[in-house]
Amino acid sequence: MAVLFLLPHVRSWWRTHVLMGGIDSVLIRQTLYLCRFTGNLYILVAALAMMGLLVGICIIGPPVPSGVIAVMMSVALVPVLRLALPPAVLFLAGSSDRANALFFRLNSAIPMRVVALLDPGQMGPVGRMLRLDLMRTSTEDTWKSMVHRLIDIAPVYVVDTVHRTGPLRYEAFLMLAPERAARAVFISNDEGVCPSLLEAGIDPSEYAIPVTREDDMEVAAIRLLRIFSGQPEKKMVRTQSRAPVVREDWESLPSVLMIVLADGLDGDFLLDEAHRTDKSLIALAAPLSSLNQDAAKLSLELSWDFSRDPRLVGLYLQTTGLAMIRREFLLEHPDLLDINVPCVSPQKMSFDDLNKPEPVGVAMHELCRAWRKRAKQNGLEFRFAQK
Repeated sequence: MAVLFLLPHVRSWWRTHVLMGGIDSVLIRQTLYLCRFTGNLYILVAALAMMGLLVGICIIGPPVPSGVIAVMMSVALVPVLRLALPPAVLFLAGSSDRANALFFRLNSAIPMRVVALLDPGQMGPVGRMLRLDLMRTSTEDTWKSMVHRLIDIAPVYVVDTVHRTGPLRYEAFLMLAPERAARAVFISNDEGVCPSLLEAGIDPSEYAIPVTREDDMEVAAIRLLRIFSGQPEKKMVRTQSRAPVVREDWESLPSVLMIVLADGLDGDFLLDEAHRTDKSLIALAAPLSSLNQDAAKLSLELSWDFSRDPRLVGLYLQTTGLAMIRREFLLEHPDLLDINVPCVSPQKMSFDDLNKPEPVGVAMHELCRAWRKRAKQNGLEFRFAQK
C-alpha cells in the first residue's frame, strides 16, 4: 500500500528527470528554497518532523507494526517529494474560477508538476487538492521575484491572457522575451483575442506569436514539453539563476542616473558619465520622450527587475522613449558608443525636418538594438517594451 501511494510521485520524478536531462542537487535546493516564501513551508517542516519522529520510534520507541510505520512514512514523504520536485510547467493567471478550472485541467493532463501563483483561499476544494503546487507568496512584495525564479526553473509556460490586471500584464510581458515566447502557450478568449497582450501594446498576429484557445491548452502544453525534451541543449538548464528572492521596497530599488538627451546623443559623454557615477543604472530619455505619470510608474515597476534578474542588462520603452542600461554592461562594451548625433534646434528646423523622425530618438533606438544584440551574444537579456 505504501509503495502504491508513492508510485505516482516516483513516476513524476522520472518523467521530469527525462524532460530536463537530469535533476541535480542545485535545482532541488532552488525549488525547496522557494518554499520558504509560501505557505508550503509549514507543510514541508511538518512532513520532515513526522519523518524524524518515525525514525526515532523505530530506533528507541515502543514497538510499532512495520506496516503502520511504512504507511505513515509514505504519507510524510509525499509532500517532501512534491515540494522538492522542479516544476515542468508554470501556469500564470489571475485568481478566478476560470483559472482554477484551467489549473486543474493542466494537472490532470500532465504527469509532471504544474505550479501556479493562484490564491489558495479563492480556490475552494481545488485549492485543497492542489495545495502543494500553489507557489503563492506569503507577502505581495515578493511575488515578482517568485515569478522570475519559477520562469528560470520551469521549461514550459502557460499564460492565460483574458484579463487585463496589472500582474497579468507584467507576467505576459515577461513571456514575450524571444527565448521564452517559443516555450509559452498563450491562452486567448473565445474570439482568439489576448486582452493582456493588447494592453501591453502587443498584437500577437503582428508579431507571429501563436495563441491557443482554451479547449486546445493541454495539447499545446504537451507538444511544447515534447519539443523541449528532444532539445540536446536542455542539460544546461534551469540551474543558472540563483538570485535570492528580494522584497519590492526602496532598499531593493536600484539607483539610477537619469540623462536627458537634450543636446544630442554623444557616446563619449555617456562613457564619461558612466565612469563618474556610482549608480547601478543609467537611464536615457530621448528629446521627445513622454514621461507622464503612467510612464514614470511603469519605468519604476520595471526597474525592480534589475534587482530580481541578474541576466537583465537593459530595458527600452519604445513608446515612452526611455532606455535603462546597467552601468557595468555599458562600460564593458564601449565600442557600441561610437556615436555622435546632435539634436536639431527647433529654430533651425525646415519643413523637410518636420517630416523626418527625430534623429536622437532614432539613434537611441539603434543603440538599444545594438545593446540587445550584444546582450544576446553574451547570454544576457535586453528587453524591448511597447509602452
